[in-house]
Amino acid sequence: MTARSETIRMSLYTRIAEDGLSADQQHRLFIGEMTLYRNALAHEVARWEAEPQLRDLSDSDRDLQAFEALWGAFARTGIVDAPSAEYAAEHFHDLDEEEQGRLRRLIRETPGFRTNFAAETSAAMARVGVSPTAANLPLGSKLVMLARMTGAWACRNGVEVTSALESRMPASVTAPATLPRESSLATIPDAEITPEWRYLTPTQVAEKMIAETPKMFEHRNGGKRASEQTGEQTLRQIRWAASLLERSTPAGQPLWKLSMADLKELDSWFDRLPISFGKSPTDRRDDMTLAMAHERALVRLEEGEISAEEIGLVIPTCNKHYRKIAQVHAFLVNALPQIATLDFGKFIQPDRKDERAARLRYTVAQGRAIFSLPPWTGCAGEHDRLTAGRAVIQDSLFYVLLLVWYTGARREEICKLRLVDIDVVDGIHFLRIASTETGRVKNMTSERCIPLAKEIMRLGFVHYVDALKVAGETLLFPELEPADGTKRKRGDVFYKLWWIYLKPLVPDLTRGQAMHSARHMVSDELKQQAIFLEFRNDLLGHKTAGGEGASRYPSAAALKTVLGLVNRIPVVTDHLSEVTAESITLLKPDLRRQRPSRN
Repeated sequence: MTARSETIRMSLYTRIAEDGLSADQQHRLFIGEMTLYRNALAHEVARWEAEPQLRDLSDSDRDLQAFEALWGAFARTGIVDAPSAEYAAEHFHDLDEEEQGRLRRLIRETPGFRTNFAAETSAAMARVGVSPTAANLPLGSKLVMLARMTGAWACRNGVEVTSALESRMPASVTAPATLPRESSLATIPDAEITPEWRYLTPTQVAEKMIAETPKMFEHRNGGKRASEQTGEQTLRQIRWAASLLERSTPAGQPLWKLSMADLKELDSWFDRLPISFGKSPTDRRDDMTLAMAHERALVRLEEGEISAEEIGLVIPTCNKHYRKIAQVHAFLVNALPQIATLDFGKFIQPDRKDERAARLRYTVAQGRAIFSLPPWTGCAGEHDRLTAGRAVIQDSLFYVLLLVWYTGARREEICKLRLVDIDVVDGIHFLRIASTETGRVKNMTSERCIPLAKEIMRLGFVHYVDALKVAGETLLFPELEPADGTKRKRGDVFYKLWWIYLKPLVPDLTRGQAMHSARHMVSDELKQQAIFLEFRNDLLGHKTAGGEGASRYPSAAALKTVLGLVNRIPVVTDHLSEVTAESITLLKPDLRRQRPSRN
């Protein structure tokens, strides 16, 4: 048996030596395919961004991540012609449910996927002077897949080819000695780093990136050219992630010296920080160290102010920080190609968004409990809305949460509505969600028309709108108008004004549940009722492949389709009395004003 095994082994060695791929051939095949694929994707992204219709419907970052997931999965398992939902959940785990579905459809609907890839692999091997054989084709195919995975990652992160080779090249592919290694960072003399970058810390590089990246120009905020990338929240997230990194590294350490060991140190702090860290102005003070934040959290834990579950950042938050830091570091690498690109992907964990959303959704019982509180059943008066009484007042407190529940819209989408955004076509009343002078929407596919469910009509919403018009108002909730000179959004005003006081009154509230949990409820309930993902996304304003959604324009046919969806949302307010035109009670005029004027 031993002799036969040795014979088989020697035969294999001989066959690989004659027909297999040498280390040099593997390296050239990987580099060649990765370079071509990255450049092809870069041109495709430029085409998406240049054509308005494609730009509005596509998300290049998400699409590139999908390509990265596809080739990475097939490199591990081989090509799967019709991936199942179970396969997608296991191998496309960095993508959410919608993205997994889109990728599965792309694979299924691409004619001759397997045959075409075999031909493309043979062509890639021919470009490096290798003839495909039974011995070298399996490895050649895997290398092409890994090269495409790396090319998609490089294009998504704005990383040049040489830098991508260092951080993402498979261990089986030998890199040329001229490429920098992460372990060689310490050997790069300071003098080799240009003075412009030599001493810049993470926060300073982040500010430089924001100042020099057109999509992030802060002067575009609030203007006609504002985009997701230029939003105040996005810039704040970039700055905070850079600040966290800077606090976890030695004082004054420039970003170009960042190592995997530094990232590991940051990762250990993520488990020791309170989930609320960064929300208070005190947290963002320059003298607030991570150690101080941790010690303060332990004191609060001992005093019963927080629970043990409130220490340690959750996976989505950590992933967000790593992606923002990676974005800043990639900006630096483009300027300093002699430093190594770090593999931030090793620190990013799969986030089962659909499972998390199901955990965070409100239950029907919680919904009934919320709308059984005094603001809806009767309060003591305008100045005591949370104490039981006989007064029912129609304003933002009464209608914002009802609209969020019965439309699935985002808090800010509801709070920023103007009276002209409530319209009617063919007897169907609807909300028009769009970017206006009162605020923009999250992205182009968030622009939509949402019909009003029968229950929200029964509760007098249209009568409330009519009463405001008679009163000379132009905003749906004028009392949520932010103070002049503040960047606060109307949804934030509502949160500070009412939600922080309502939240403790919600029964069985779990960590992570907030106003947004009503959107999770709508999505999950419609999913349980077997409503197609495309229809759910259409209602909720999520991005969907395949053209514009049914709710983008307010035709009678489209509104009837979406009306059927909103009327399937669980009714949790049937215990409330009908609100008629005669029973509408508005806030007094002096209370329907900007917050600072209500002293």
